[in-house]
This record gives sequence, C-alpha cells and structure tokens, in this order.
Amino acid sequence: MSAVDIHKPDVIRPDGDDDQRSWDVPGRAGHPDHHNDDQEPDGDEVLKQSGTEPDGDPRTMRLLAVIAGVGGTVLAAIGFTGSYNTLRHLAESKNFGSFSYAFPIGIDAGILVLLALDLYMMRKRMPMPILRWGAHLLTAATVAFNAAAAGPVVDDPLAASMHGVIPVLFIIAVEAARHYIGRMADLLAGATPLGSVPLTRWILAPLSTPRLARRMRLYNLPYTEVAAQHQQLRIYGEGLRQKYEQQGRKDWRKAASANEMLPFKLAPFGFSVEDALGVPLVEETKQIKREAQAAVQRAEAQIQRVRTDVQLGAARIQAEVDKIRSEGQLKIARAEAEREAQAEIQRAEADAQLREAKRQHALKLAEDKATAEAQELADETEKRRTLARIEREKVQASWGLEQQQMASQATEAERRIQADAAARTQRDEAARRAGIAEQEQRRAEADAAAKKAREEAAEHERMEAEHRAAAVNKDLEAQRGREETAASAVREEAAKEEAAERRARAAEHEARAVEAAALARMGQVDWDVQRVAAMIQARGENSVTVRVIADELGMSIGSAQDRKTRALELFKENGVEVPQQAAA
Repeated sequence: MSAVDIHKPDVIRPDGDDDQRSWDVPGRAGHPDHHNDDQEPDGDEVLKQSGTEPDGDPRTMRLLAVIAGVGGTVLAAIGFTGSYNTLRHLAESKNFGSFSYAFPIGIDAGILVLLALDLYMMRKRMPMPILRWGAHLLTAATVAFNAAAAGPVVDDPLAASMHGVIPVLFIIAVEAARHYIGRMADLLAGATPLGSVPLTRWILAPLSTPRLARRMRLYNLPYTEVAAQHQQLRIYGEGLRQKYEQQGRKDWRKAASANEMLPFKLAPFGFSVEDALGVPLVEETKQIKREAQAAVQRAEAQIQRVRTDVQLGAARIQAEVDKIRSEGQLKIARAEAEREAQAEIQRAEADAQLREAKRQHALKLAEDKATAEAQELADETEKRRTLARIEREKVQASWGLEQQQMASQATEAERRIQADAAARTQRDEAARRAGIAEQEQRRAEADAAAKKAREEAAEHERMEAEHRAAAVNKDLEAQRGREETAASAVREEAAKEEAAERRARAAEHEARAVEAAALARMGQVDWDVQRVAAMIQARGENSVTVRVIADELGMSIGSAQDRKTRALELFKENGVEVPQQAAA
C-alpha cells in the first residue's frame, strides 16, 4: 500500500491506540491532514508549493510526456500484436478451437482495463490494490504463456526471455505513469509528500532507521519531520544528561522526572519534544474542567433535591387539605341522607296512620254489621217463638172442635197433631239454637278482631314512639354534623394558612440554597454549613436542633453539631442576628 492510503490521526495515545476519542491533542499546524484550501491549484503551482521545481522549459517537459505516451502506446501495440499471435497458436495447440482467436484478446484487454481502472482510481484518490494485483497477475500469465509458446524454458531460456521482455516493459511504463498520477493526486489534495528514507541512511544507521520508517508509515509523517524530531530528541536527551551530570548524577534517565521523560516515551507515536512536554498541561486542564463540571452537577443535584422536597411538602399539605374537605363533604352528605331518611320515615308513619284509620273504620263497620245481624237473628228467633205459640194456640182451639166433630177420629188426629207439633217444636228449637250459636260465633269473632285491632294499635303506638325517639336522635346527630362541618371549615382555613406559611419558608429556603449552590467550587463541609444556615434562617435556631440537622443532611450527631456551630459563626461574621423562632 502506498503512503497515500495512510492517514495520521489527530489524536495519538501513548499506548499505541489511535482512537481519536482518547487523547484530544491537536494536530500540528500545517499538517497535511489540516489542509483547507478550497481551490485546486494546477500542477506547476503544486510543484512549487511542495518544493519541487519543474526542470527546464515546460515545452520540453510536454514533449517528453508526449514521447513517453507515444512510446508506451507503441510498446503496448507491439506487445499486444506479438502476444496475440503467440497466444493464439498456443491456444490452438491446446485445442481451444475457435475460442483461440478471443483468448489472447481477453488476457491483453484485461491487463489494459485493470491498469486503466487503477490509474483512474488513483487519480480520484480511491486506490484499489486488487486492480494492480490482477493486472500484474495477468501480465505474469502472459509472460508465462509467451515463454511456454517458445518451448521449454530450460531448453531455450533466450527465446523465453525474448517473448517476455515486451510485456515487462509495458508494465514498467504503466507503473511510472501510475507513480506520477498518484503523486500529482496527493499534491493536488494538499498532502505533503512523505518521501522515502534515503538509501544512505539505511546503510549508515541500520538500527535506528527502521524505527523512523515505521513512524513515517504509521503516523503519516514526512521524512524531514521525522528526522527533525529525531534530532530534537537527541538534543533534548543531551541537555538532560548535562543537567543531571552537573548535579552529580550519572544515571540521568533515573534522575529525570516522569514529565521530563515524556518525549522519549511519546516519540515512537509521532510526538515532537514540544508536543510531548505539553501533554501534562493539556491533561491537567482537562481534569480541572471535569472537576468543575462535576461540582456544577452536584450543585444542580442539590438544588433539584431541595425543589423536590418543597414540591413534596406542598403536595402533602394539599393532600391533608383535600382530606379535611372530603371529610366535611362526607359529613354533610351523611346529614342530608339522614334528613331524607327522617322525611321518608315520617311519610311512612303518615301512611301507616292512614291505613290504621281505615282499618279501624272497617273494623267498626264489621262490628256494627255483626251487631245488626245478631239483633236481626234474635228478632227472627223471637218471631218464630211467637208464631209457634200462636200455632199451638190455634191447634189447641181447633182441638176441641175436632173432638166434637170427629169423635171417631179423635185418637188418630190427636196423635198426628201431637207428632206434628213435636216435630215443629223440635225444628223451631234447633233453629233457635243454631241462631244463638251463630250469634255467639259472630260475637266471638268480633271480640277477637277488636282485640287484634287493640294489639295492633298498641304496637303501632310503640313503633311510633320509637320513631319519634330515633328522629330526635337523628336531629341531634345532624346538629353535631353541622358543628363538625363548621369545625372542619375552620381547620381547613388553618391548614391553608399553614400551607402558605410553609410554602413561603420553603421558597426562602430554596432561594438561599440556590444562592449557596452558585459557589460551584465550594467544598462539601462549606456546602453543609450553608444549608444549615438557610435552615436556621427559615425555621429559627430553636427548631433546627442537632438531631434535625443529622436526619435531614444524613450525617452523625458530631458532624451535625459542628455544622451548626459553623453556621452560627457565619451569622456572627456577616453581622446578622440569629433568629430564635421561625418568621411569622
């Protein structure tokens, strides 16, 4: 892979990791990766900027370019012609048939296409090494096929070399063009040519040169810069050696501090002496920034916690107020329900009284009807008795006449009349007894109905008395409910006033906490002292006891006593009187 494919990262870690998120050491000014020119200069300007002046007249250079292009084309044509005939005969000898005419074209055209694509991709700074490898592989195959067409290579190596020399010359010409196009693409893109390590250095310094070459390729540094860094490092090391030898220390590497040895540790990663010595300062600056950000975040967290506590207290107070209001509404609803129940009971009692009056009236009508029927039955019985007596008198009157008129039939007639009279008497007596029994039964039923009515009336009077007592009790409970509702309203007003007072104190406490949190670099102890001072200012010294401080700040009793003492001293230093009670 060429030097164009390697990009030096802006951030280099001393452990060899090139992750840009690890160290934010900025790249050096003028580095090729930081080129920001918008306009693309032409070739001559690029050569001048890169320190490479064009040699001779531009017309001469153009003429040389034309000659090289025409010569390369001629070489390609000659090589293609010779290769075509040779490969066609070889394919025919290998029984390719009609495909032997297309086989040479496919191989040579493949070489041209792959090389053309490689040059185009190089010009666009998107090289694909596989294109070169494929073209070289096809070239090697062409050379091998041409050499094999002349017979075994061992038998006639001269003929084999003659067949392979033209394709090799063509590949060399294409590689030269590729090198030129790649270098011009780098220069047009603003990249400084890395160059290569001179051969003389490889010969004169074989041990240190591989490290320099490795640094050039890994971190995309030009040779001149790497050589300058190496010189600076040697000069810096010599300075350290002289410094500590003057102090009487022979092993200056052990005597030097860690920061002084940084250039030696970071040199393999492309750092110059100045950049390496500046790394601790950069890291210290980052650490300070991180600590400041952490302090600000802690202060914001404390402020958020105070706000959350205030919101929680307000929500708790609102919940208590809602609870009191709900209890009052419940009692009012209960009293209303009791009043409605009392009205319903009164309506039920009125209906019961009406039904009882109707029942009493019906009972009285039934008694009157039973009395009338009994009287009617007694009159009927008396009437029957009178009729029976009259009948007997008639019978007795007619008895004498019949004795006088029918002497002969007296005995028979008397017996028949007596029998009829006895039967009639028995019937009358049975009817009388049945009427008396029916009258007594009706009287007993009337007495039972009257007794039941009296019992129901007594039960109704007892229930009515109980209802009246319950109504009185409900009236008393309703009166107590109204009193409790009024008391709830009073408590609700008191709770509202207390909530307003708490919110005011919480707002004052939050304001003081925010003011204290503005000191982002304040230590934890000073922060606790500020919080305790704010608590004393809001609630009063008597309310903020050591136990309260320990519970709210989550610390021991001794620490809480120390924070309170410091808070009181802070009041004295500021000339502020310490409040003993919470502000009204």
